[in-house]
Amino acid sequence: MKKFLHTVAASLIALGASHSQAISSERYITDELHVPMRSGQGNEFRILHRGLPSGTKLTLLQDSPDTGWAQVRTPGGEEGWVRRQYLEAEPVAKIKLAQAEARLEHIESLQGNLGGEVRRLEEDNGKLSVALKAEKERADALSRELKELKSLSADAVALNQRHQKLLNQHELLKQKQSMNQAEIQRLSSSETQKWYMYGAISVLMGAILAMIAPHFRPRKRNSEWAN
Repeated sequence: MKKFLHTVAASLIALGASHSQAISSERYITDELHVPMRSGQGNEFRILHRGLPSGTKLTLLQDSPDTGWAQVRTPGGEEGWVRRQYLEAEPVAKIKLAQAEARLEHIESLQGNLGGEVRRLEEDNGKLSVALKAEKERADALSRELKELKSLSADAVALNQRHQKLLNQHELLKQKQSMNQAEIQRLSSSETQKWYMYGAISVLMGAILAMIAPHFRPRKRNSEWAN
């Protein structure tokens, strides 16, 4: 123990060459031993606390590198002086271990939550994959229907054009038929008039012949009458 104290003292002498150190608001008791806290800067001063346990968090009030002492305040509000070599700016291994274990436990809990979240996301992803597949099949069916409708639409346009063409041809045939019927009626009327005229001429000629026929008969001789 004395050897350790001599080593610490030598280190303090080397550090004492500097005028001062930056004061941190917190210090921790090392994990070496229980450190007594005194009323002044020296072993001759009254002990206020028999032994601050390792890892105790203290508030640094004054740092005196030249004397090797530091004024601190305990969590309970008690103030006093302790050796500087027993103070560290960072938590000791025990506290770090506890903090690391707490962080590890927190991470493990997060990992457990993340595992559940991953499973939930995987289930949601599976559902979305099924829904996506169904939507894709529906889109393919709609695409085929659209293609068929386009084909039917093209056929309908062609049929409509053909229908219009047939209607035009029908109208032309009706007009031609009407013209033919009118011509037939005209010709029929003309033929009837012609036959009427022939009949009238025949009657007139018959009448004329009847009138002149007696004049062409031969006269009987008297001798023939006498005989």
